[in-house]
Amino acid sequence: MTTLVQQIRSGVMTLCTIAACGVVVVANRWLPVSADIITKTDLFIAIFLGILYEALPFLTAGALISAAIHQFLDPQWLAQRLPKSRWLVAFIGALLGFFLPICECGSIPAARSLVYRGAPVSLGVAFAVAAPVINPIVFISTSVAFAGVFGWSFVLWRFGLTVIIAVLTAIMMPKLIVVPSSTSELADNHTHADDEIPFLVWLRHALGDLLDMLRYVIIGASLAAMIQVIVPNTLILQLASNVWLAIPAAMLLAAVMSICSTVDAFVALSLVGSFSPVALMAFLVFGPIIDFKSIPMFAAVFGWRPIPQFVATIAVLTIVLCSAIWRLGWV
Repeated sequence: MTTLVQQIRSGVMTLCTIAACGVVVVANRWLPVSADIITKTDLFIAIFLGILYEALPFLTAGALISAAIHQFLDPQWLAQRLPKSRWLVAFIGALLGFFLPICECGSIPAARSLVYRGAPVSLGVAFAVAAPVINPIVFISTSVAFAGVFGWSFVLWRFGLTVIIAVLTAIMMPKLIVVPSSTSELADNHTHADDEIPFLVWLRHALGDLLDMLRYVIIGASLAAMIQVIVPNTLILQLASNVWLAIPAAMLLAAVMSICSTVDAFVALSLVGSFSPVALMAFLVFGPIIDFKSIPMFAAVFGWRPIPQFVATIAVLTIVLCSAIWRLGWV
């Protein structure tokens, strides 16, 4: 009964969040406010809807994949075939994204299902971190955007650094605990009349995961849009002129813009005149992992307590590794 209440509460919270967004849109059109507020509200709505529309297809794909993993993956089969080494397991998790072309909106719920069905936490963490970049769609978009600008080494380093960061993050944070979704708990503790129809069971799981994650995407997109309205990107671009602040500024810009990894290479290409190649590398490595859209989703999976350490670990690794390849002249 408790899990049923949790699932209902999750759905109600999601619907309330969507309704609140609708109120903002309607109020912007009908309430008598100043032209400046209307302009800022229009900008907020445009940015928010852009992030949301960009995320929804991948969030839906991730929910479908997560439901399939939960329904069809045998925990014993998985446990028997994974190596014992945490390093090797994390490496395998990082490379799984190549076979599942989804961004962080899809990889995070899929990683939760993998762990819940018996995969080691290190595999789930590495998959969630690396999958937004380690997939064929991102490889093609990055190649088209940068192979002719900075060469193929720039393209390959984006993927190499992402794998390294994913593996190191999974190893450096062994105490992460994945919290199962209310949908998974409900399925394991109750029987349903449609359990004999696999398609309906899969669809129910997918819808539950979609609603579970959608509210976090909405919250993150709202926060990202609000920051972009209040703090203009030109302020961050000014920091790019400082050699010591260029990499953190690029990472901050990527987090605030919250762009899907499938198209961020073309946005980064437009910043070539403003940021150095190493700063753009940090933009392309850090942004798909940590942004204002993914942070609430990671918190939904791991809980809020380890999130500051999780974000700081990935940020430090990005700065150190990008600075290292720049010092060595590889970028």
